[in-house]
Amino acid sequence: MDSWNISGPDAKLHREALVMDMTMPMVPGGKFSRFFSTLDTMHANGVDFVTLTLASDFTPTRQAKGNINLIRLLLLLKTGRVRLVKSVADIRQTARDGKLAVGLHFQGTTPVGQDLSLVSYFYKRGIRHMLIAYNARNLVGYGCHEAEDQGLTAFGRDLIHEMNRVGMLVDVAHTGYRTAMDIIETSSAPVVISHCNPWELVHHPRCIKNDQIRAIAANKGVMGITGYGVFLGDNDVSTERYVQHIDHIAQLVGPEYVGIGLDYVYDMETFTNFARSQPDKYPEEGGYLGNVRQVEYPQIPQVTEALLKRGYPGEAVKGILGGNWLRVLGQVWK
Repeated sequence: MDSWNISGPDAKLHREALVMDMTMPMVPGGKFSRFFSTLDTMHANGVDFVTLTLASDFTPTRQAKGNINLIRLLLLLKTGRVRLVKSVADIRQTARDGKLAVGLHFQGTTPVGQDLSLVSYFYKRGIRHMLIAYNARNLVGYGCHEAEDQGLTAFGRDLIHEMNRVGMLVDVAHTGYRTAMDIIETSSAPVVISHCNPWELVHHPRCIKNDQIRAIAANKGVMGITGYGVFLGDNDVSTERYVQHIDHIAQLVGPEYVGIGLDYVYDMETFTNFARSQPDKYPEEGGYLGNVRQVEYPQIPQVTEALLKRGYPGEAVKGILGGNWLRVLGQVWK
């Protein structure tokens, strides 16, 4: 019996939906006990799929390869509850089997270095999407905290073409405005923003502007809303505030282009200490180092209820919960 504290019809729809969270970062040095308890909590609240950040622009190639090996081993130890997946069919089957489907991604392109053959290598090892530039400049382009953004580099264009070729999803979360717009124009496949929030509601460099939202929608991509209090505004992590951010994108371009990307930090203390050691990636004025609150996984059923109360049709709610992500993954993954 579910203990979601929402109405029976709303709970029925939530159970029927395939609920997908497009970002959960593996915290460097984070406690694995907290990680696994978080997976259990999300599944208990109806989440069917989550994709884990295994590397970023902090991570050299060798370490990224090691992280993949480690997570594959850890997930093998939990096969009764979770399953590593590589396809849309895997996600659907894992949900039918009553387990949590787990995907893998990178938040940054540093693990590729200058070797485009590594895109195919990482894809075969399960990395299904890659964020282009994490807050700061790299070989591909510029992050959202750079004072000047000169756009996608020549190497960056080659990288995008290679990601398109192998079927790896292109993600412009954390990426600078001009670089992101260049990427959307360059990519032959839908581009996503796995975890973001609208600038119109919160003026923060991590948030995306209306023309970016329109560009992603025109590209047939999806934007996942984070549950991070700094980006939601005023550290307000109420379900109503979270749904306001979903609603902004849905009202602007349609509910078929928005989803969930909580960016849930399962070990906030460890993450905060790590962020303090990387001031170029996490500038103090960004608000990352304070007492940041988050939307918690037990609120996800409440999101379903809140969207239905706002008048969203059931099929649109199912799309926001995960169907929109499933569509774009089906279009891009090979």
